[in-house]
Amino acid sequence: MVVTAHPWAVIASWAVITVAVLGASVPLSRFTSTNDSAFLPSSYQSVRAQDVADRSFPSLAGASGTIAVTRAHRGPLTAKDQATVASLAARLDADHLRAVGSVSTSPFLVSPNRRVQIIQVTFTGQIAAPATNGAVAAIRSQSSRLLAGTGLVAGLTGTAAISVDSTAEFSHAETIIDVATVAIILVLLALVFQSVIIAILPLVVIAIVHQVAQALTADLADWFGYQVGSVMAPLLIVVMFGVGTDYFVFLVFRFRERWAAGDSPTGALRFAVVRAGTVIVSAAATVMAAFATLLVSSLGELRTLAPGLIVGVALTSLAALTLVPAVLVLVGPAVFWPSDPARPRRSRWSRSKLIARAVARRPALVLVVSVAVLGALAAGLAGYRTTYDQLSELPASTPSRQAYDTIASAFPAGELGPTDVFVVDRHRLAHPAVVDLAARFSRDRGVSLVEAPQYSPDGRSALIVVVLDTDPYSAAALAAVTGPIDATARTGVPGASTLVGGTTSQVADIRTALDHDMKLVFPIALAVIAVILGALLGAVVAPAYLLVGVILAYVATLGSISLVFLSAAHFSGLDFVLPVVGYLFVMAVGTDYNILMAARLREEFGSGASPRQAARTTVLYGSPAVGAASVVLAGTFASLVLTGIALLEEIGLAVALGVLLTANVLATRIVPTIAALRGWHFWWPRSMHRRTTADGEEDRGFGGQGRDGTA
Repeated sequence: MVVTAHPWAVIASWAVITVAVLGASVPLSRFTSTNDSAFLPSSYQSVRAQDVADRSFPSLAGASGTIAVTRAHRGPLTAKDQATVASLAARLDADHLRAVGSVSTSPFLVSPNRRVQIIQVTFTGQIAAPATNGAVAAIRSQSSRLLAGTGLVAGLTGTAAISVDSTAEFSHAETIIDVATVAIILVLLALVFQSVIIAILPLVVIAIVHQVAQALTADLADWFGYQVGSVMAPLLIVVMFGVGTDYFVFLVFRFRERWAAGDSPTGALRFAVVRAGTVIVSAAATVMAAFATLLVSSLGELRTLAPGLIVGVALTSLAALTLVPAVLVLVGPAVFWPSDPARPRRSRWSRSKLIARAVARRPALVLVVSVAVLGALAAGLAGYRTTYDQLSELPASTPSRQAYDTIASAFPAGELGPTDVFVVDRHRLAHPAVVDLAARFSRDRGVSLVEAPQYSPDGRSALIVVVLDTDPYSAAALAAVTGPIDATARTGVPGASTLVGGTTSQVADIRTALDHDMKLVFPIALAVIAVILGALLGAVVAPAYLLVGVILAYVATLGSISLVFLSAAHFSGLDFVLPVVGYLFVMAVGTDYNILMAARLREEFGSGASPRQAARTTVLYGSPAVGAASVVLAGTFASLVLTGIALLEEIGLAVALGVLLTANVLATRIVPTIAALRGWHFWWPRSMHRRTTADGEEDRGFGGQGRDGTA
């Protein structure tokens, strides 16, 4: 093999490519956006409404901001306090801060309980624009300085501040993930292999490859002119380190097995690269194909995940098949130091024997119990519910969330995210008709108040601000905007078009886009993985069993997550992207273990073993690799739980549980037991031959080859 014959050439090639890519790339953060509306297609109503705002009401179309001013100990605001707040607003407005349009307050912006007064801020720039981000920092700094010694404190919230804080929190999360991932992989690999080099080697290799993948992801965003969501960078870390370590484990386990069987180190490594390489290529192709289905998503936040994740997995698998074997050739037998590869740990070997014996002797019982476990966990879906409130998913200590909660405690919830209704005509609008429309909105269910219409300078557009009586992210708000408010908007003004925009309308459009995407992504991903499995295994029945099992594992995962976060942790709901992201990760990454076990089953069937013998040998030698790899991968994703960001916590725990269930229930129990029970039918329509097993039982297997590969 070229890799094992010329290791220095392989390492040098990787070094040159890495230096070239990193030297010519820009940071991924430059192409990261927290603006949800930027990820919606232009055909959606909230996006078209924003276009009208940009064109006809530019002073109101930028990012929003609200300063909540309270006493330090939350007592009632005195007349002197209110005068101080008015002075603060005047000073900020007079400073003419860059990207700030206006800053204002009034006695009408004091809460009914007199504990909070708000200052309204308009920005001239959009969410996440550099100038807007700078203005957020300037307002916070100036407010703290001007209120020093007054006994008052100020907190800035709104779309601009939320964007800044989200970026900061995700950046902090990346640091946590980096440290936690390295520590988890280092400890787990050291425990599994009892080797210093094996614990360190994949971390060094994947860290280098990750930098290349991140740079290429930024290049793709630059070349094709798109933004990626905040979740891209954290996911790229855990995917590459998790999947990369999995491939490393697959390779090293097979290497150690052949070495322990008496092969020379070079021969064992070549054998491992060929056999494990087939599994790695198939597993990587499955993962990449699953991620590629995101390209059909209409929601940009999901669609733009695909290129980076595909690049990451492709580079990781390439490194596993080239860079890792090249390093192993140079390190030689010392790679397992100080352990002895010929003597696997007794506890792991005994556990594998017990599982293998149970699968071979009582396959039906093992199958029933395993399916029952997944079914019981799936029952947790009864309490499943979704949330679209991404602000509430940030840590409670986030400044914009604290300010938002302060305002919500003193003002009607709808004030925090009003619904903007735009009326547009080619001619000047008739004011009485617009006023009549505003009056009709005021009678709709779920509406708290309707402000007087505002008109564009040319008189062809009008803005009606509708304030809801509930949290703009809540299910009740969504029902109001998509129900009575949308119905009233359709009656509109004769000859004019009416568009509903604002916070809740945007959330409703995201929900619609996600529903559309799930109907596309789910079946396409399933079909693509089925084709890959069919091509790999040369069968139709086996892939069908595997896919049914993975679907059951996915449903069990969602049920488990519902129990953890909704029943135990009392979350208001699970993030709206979790079903899609969780589906792809459990389907794609979890299928890796099924591929490993199914490939080994095929190898054993092909050597002439009976179904139960094949299942026993596959579990005996395959389950340690699957178990170790799944623990490492689950641990890697579990590092997301440490970030304090609800979305990442949910994705991390969901994938971790999904991986463990897929590996330790589906791949090592259900798949071998079905193969043992179905025999040659499991591999239909491959060519079979009839033979008699040692115990006189007639069976069918692959035609012809012995365990040594001879006819």
